[in-house]
Amino acid sequence: MKRAGILALAIALLPLAAAAQPTLVLLGGKVFTNDPAKPYVEAVAIKGNKILAVGTDADIQALGGDANTRRIRLRGAVVIPGINDAHTHPGRGPVGLGIGTGADSTPSDLAVALSAVVEESPAEMWLIGEIGGPIMLDPSVTRATLDKLAPNRKVLLHSFTGHGTILSSRALQELGIQNSVTDPPGGRFGRNADGTLNGRAFEYAEWPIIRKIAELTQSPGELTQALGDFSKEALHFGITSIQAMPFEDDDVFEAAWKEADSPIRVRHIFFPLVTPPVLPPRPATPPKGTNGLKWILDGTPIEKGAAVRTDYPGGGRGVMNFPSLTRQIKMGLDTNQQLLFHAAGDDTTAALLAALKNTPNVEWPKKRPRIEHGDGLLPDLDTQARDLGVIVVLNPSHFLARTLYPEGRYMRAQSLLAVPLRIAIGSDGPLNPYLNIMLATDRPDIRREELTREQAVAAYTLGSAFAEMRDDKGVLAPGKLADLAVLSQDIFTVPASALPNTFSTLTIINGKIVHEEEVVVEQ
Repeated sequence: MKRAGILALAIALLPLAAAAQPTLVLLGGKVFTNDPAKPYVEAVAIKGNKILAVGTDADIQALGGDANTRRIRLRGAVVIPGINDAHTHPGRGPVGLGIGTGADSTPSDLAVALSAVVEESPAEMWLIGEIGGPIMLDPSVTRATLDKLAPNRKVLLHSFTGHGTILSSRALQELGIQNSVTDPPGGRFGRNADGTLNGRAFEYAEWPIIRKIAELTQSPGELTQALGDFSKEALHFGITSIQAMPFEDDDVFEAAWKEADSPIRVRHIFFPLVTPPVLPPRPATPPKGTNGLKWILDGTPIEKGAAVRTDYPGGGRGVMNFPSLTRQIKMGLDTNQQLLFHAAGDDTTAALLAALKNTPNVEWPKKRPRIEHGDGLLPDLDTQARDLGVIVVLNPSHFLARTLYPEGRYMRAQSLLAVPLRIAIGSDGPLNPYLNIMLATDRPDIRREELTREQAVAAYTLGSAFAEMRDDKGVLAPGKLADLAVLSQDIFTVPASALPNTFSTLTIINGKIVHEEEVVVEQ
């Protein structure tokens, strides 16, 4: 080729070379990519909001750069794709005076806690307590109990699981709930022998109540502040995406999240709350800004609400919220929404899989139906779940409640991968992903269900992206979104007990550094 031709070609290639210049380069790390072709590399190059290349330091250095390219030396630090929390409930909830109860509080503890605050608080203030199994499973704790301990006060007791509420008479009066109220589809009110309300409310009867109390008690800006605090904590942990199922009104949540100005990617999942006494007469269109449709089909083992096929220790089998799932499935199909189902018990899971299988003319694997929790996906249901393309979203903090179920292989993990089924991880409890990774990978009571740490990280990133119907993130490979976290320690080698101490020293979303906790070394 003549010199003029070579020069012309070189000039023509200049724009292409410039286009390939990275904007951010991370060098000298231990980078877990989630890509089987290159599971671990040393360096990452980012251009704009996408991964440009991964490889050795030499590979990435060879890409060159310009005055706008920022280069950071990782000094051996671990890098992972950004954590994608597949199941979380950010929000504020009802506001009032906390009465000092907790998940393990007994009726005696409740009496002491209420007496300590009744005389010291304004008469119109809501008194709010968190409770768990010891109180929810004691049928003697009713509105009458609360009325005696806190006369003429607005008292709300809510289970930490989100499944079970007890209200005082004054609280019911404030909310306009009378004895004549009928049970809504999917929910129920507790009643005395004479048919009057006993103050207890469950499932789709309780959640509109919680939302209403939040609307009555939240002051302007409190939800925004709560979401801002949530975002800061999430970025501290290297969480770059969340799949949110808020209890607040959808429009209110959207406005508050926008005002909080968080860089985190949020998928807002529609969780339709039933307004007593009936569901909307026709399928509703999920509100603008939401994506996905979630139904709750039963409770949890904490209050013996997850519907199971054999008796719980001490008796009881739980209750399914809906006798038929035809309407719930149809609403998702009619609105072209991915369907997510809370199904904690094996009876519920079996009924769900049968309902999906019996829905004609649907290629379910393409729809990626999700089972949230998946505690009751027992081995006899594996084939159906696999054929339907079910994704199981695990919540490792729930594994601690495995002994509350009947005998059987509840709360599986490793054996789900062997089916094979796709799994994701969501917090639905403590936000700390490294605590949840510890709980998923260190299970002394059932070692065969432990995930490896690589599997847990893959579930928390690539698995969650797949569960989100997103195939453009969760893996550090060319062309994928540049969401990643540089960690404070090597989560693949540290002792299990040290995992919860992990945090992100550098969180990157969309190719931009949005959180920095330690001084990084520029090249």
